[in-house]
Amino acid sequence: MHVALLHDGRPALLRVEGPAGGPVVLFFHPFPLHADAWSEMLEACVRAGLCAAALDAPGFGGTPHLGKPLTMEALADFGAAALDALGANRAAIVGCSMGGYAAMAFARRHPGRMAAAALIATKASADTPEAKQNRERQASLALASGPKPVLAEFVPKLLAPDAPAAVRRRVEELAARATAQGIADALRGMALRPDSTPDLPGWTAPTLVIAGERDQLIPRAEMEKLAQGIPGARIEVIAGAGHLPFLESPSAVAPLLTAHLKAGPRA
Repeated sequence: MHVALLHDGRPALLRVEGPAGGPVVLFFHPFPLHADAWSEMLEACVRAGLCAAALDAPGFGGTPHLGKPLTMEALADFGAAALDALGANRAAIVGCSMGGYAAMAFARRHPGRMAAAALIATKASADTPEAKQNRERQASLALASGPKPVLAEFVPKLLAPDAPAAVRRRVEELAARATAQGIADALRGMALRPDSTPDLPGWTAPTLVIAGERDQLIPRAEMEKLAQGIPGARIEVIAGAGHLPFLESPSAVAPLLTAHLKAGPRA
């Protein structure tokens, strides 16, 4: 089921699965995909008795773009609006890559609303000057030439080099719904994000960190640093997976995720 919601006068789409009124899990998707990337994880949550919701970031999936940098704080606030629409005071928060940056912004802006967290293939540190420059190059390319050249450059890095053709096709299809302006807005917003490392010691929500063994975008050291920075967090490494372990190895990720989330979220 898709639910339309408004935040700060702007529309957004929210995919919702599972029992209304039950413990809620909110998913923030990676760049440049959209909420349907989480399909297997949403279904696993439903089987575990959880209400699972996944937000389309502005410019992705069907939510209109902002036309300005999509900061991680703005994306976190869209998430808070989603919880309001669901009638949930608190939820478990799951984010992959860009979605992980949004989850960390959510923890900073709405700490009392995060009952548990799962951070997948993401990092707490801010972009280096070189990374910011590359994001701006890609943003300008998207606006000048459309999404295709940026996606052609970025999408192959999302998966392990030998990922199955069917998984590669699915990721390409998910990415194909990104708009040029949405891509540019998200790239520029990610470049603006602060270093979240100083926030981590104050986290009280039980946290699971999931890394792909063959991630081409986030070094393992960054994932280990993230897990070490959060009190009580643990890290799980998914063998053979790249930057999207929940898509590449859903049968390995789903039981880890649901077991963790069932222990944490309360509406």
